[in-house]
Amino acid sequence: MSATVFKFPRRKKERPRRPKPRHRVFYAGYRYTGSAMCQDVQQVYLKRHGNDEWSLIFYFERRSWEIDRFKQIEVPLKLDEYGVHDAPTREELEKMGWYNPNDENVYHIAFDQHLGVE
Repeated sequence: MSATVFKFPRRKKERPRRPKPRHRVFYAGYRYTGSAMCQDVQQVYLKRHGNDEWSLIFYFERRSWEIDRFKQIEVPLKLDEYGVHDAPTREELEKMGWYNPNDENVYHIAFDQHLGVE
């Protein structure tokens, strides 16, 4: 009895599309805080930590205060949750070093165009 053994190359880890910038704190936008009339405007920043963690911070009296810390996949959700106005787009987030870990690495091809169906 003989068997044929096939050797497959090991899968290579794909690097993020863009290299991460050296600085770790980025302007995210502003949000309204305060009493019922929301008269205070708070400038909010995104901070990138190690281990794919991010946080929302603001500066007050020459100190940084952390609003929330979360995983990389939750960044767009947290920007919406905290009502950050002028929040960065997906493309701007990718320039900051963010990438969606659940995003597929395969580009979808429109098979309809190849078949002549439009």
